[in-house]
Amino acid sequence: MSTEIKGAVDALVKGVADERVAREVFEKRSEGERKEFEAKADARFAELQKSIEDVRVNVGRIAVAGSVGGKKEDEHTSAFFQYIRSPRDRKAESALLDIERKAVSVGTASAGGYAVPEEISRNIITQLTNLSPMRQACNVVTASTSDYKILVDSLGTSSGWVGEGGARSETNTPSLNEVAPTFGMVYAYPKASEEALQDIFFDVQGWLTSSIATAFAAAEGAAFTSGNGTNKPTGLMAATVAADDDASLAFGSVQAVNSGAAAAFASSNPSDALFNVIHKLKAGHRANGAFMMNKSTLAAVRKFKDSTGNYLWVQGLAAGVPSTLLGYPVIENEDMADVAANALPIAFGDFRAAYTIVDRVGLSITLDEVTSPGFVKWYVRKRVGGKVTNNQAVKFLKIAA
Repeated sequence: MSTEIKGAVDALVKGVADERVAREVFEKRSEGERKEFEAKADARFAELQKSIEDVRVNVGRIAVAGSVGGKKEDEHTSAFFQYIRSPRDRKAESALLDIERKAVSVGTASAGGYAVPEEISRNIITQLTNLSPMRQACNVVTASTSDYKILVDSLGTSSGWVGEGGARSETNTPSLNEVAPTFGMVYAYPKASEEALQDIFFDVQGWLTSSIATAFAAAEGAAFTSGNGTNKPTGLMAATVAADDDASLAFGSVQAVNSGAAAAFASSNPSDALFNVIHKLKAGHRANGAFMMNKSTLAAVRKFKDSTGNYLWVQGLAAGVPSTLLGYPVIENEDMADVAANALPIAFGDFRAAYTIVDRVGLSITLDEVTSPGFVKWYVRKRVGGKVTNNQAVKFLKIAA
């Protein structure tokens, strides 16, 4: 073989060998990269699995933590209405008792009976708010005891002026007045036939909630407005009435402004009495002021006109914009007095500051399947109180000369 041919063969062999070596190196490198990639992928997959497991565990913890107010509450409501539908079913009664023995978030009154499930109680309170103008307008708080008191600062602090080096005299200090709302037990006693309760299409929950709400609203509305404080709230209009201005007004008394006529509004310029009662109220309370009256009084007041013949009542022209009387909204309360001699048919003020309603925690219910054969009755009750809190936040209009 010639030198040239041998050189060519050697070069070819070397090239093949180099190519094989290069391929082996590439394959080894690719294998290493592949394994490295797979290792990283496995690690990432493990992380994802751990994250998923953590989420699953946390969701389980949330479900367990919420079982008292979630699953347990659903069980309580279900057992409660199962018992209502079948009060003679001892299994249903036993199931309800078992749940209530374990319940920690729903209180049972010491007088006995079954606690109303939390969701139902919340629905009743909501409907009461929708039905009761006093609940809409006034301050509503919840207390765990009837021994509930409110402290009112009379703002009696005084001040003075002094020059440099001058003597400083002691100034007056404010006093705290205590308001103790009076409480009573409001109750409802509706009934339904056993046949109706056994009808699966009869909405026991909706009917019972609506019936109780209507009954409570009627009783509470009258008590919050004019209750005498004996086994019931002391009503807004039951406060002691005085003619004194704020500076000399005794704590707890409410100032009344006369209408100008003995048995009605004054025949000449009857709206003057409305202006008077508005401006007897301090500016801070007047900013949140509203009138309160019944529909008969409102019918008369809506006819009042100014000197140019324009009605003082301005009808709201857009959705959500209330009608106003002299620029202030009007709350219709059918428990307010009619226009008559010495009556107090109109109140004007910041009612949220003026009157406080106190709800005791929880409602209780007892089933009565004995006194009316063929019917089941429910004795539902709760304690509620109320009283004027800030006597300078409201004024009355009195029908008097």
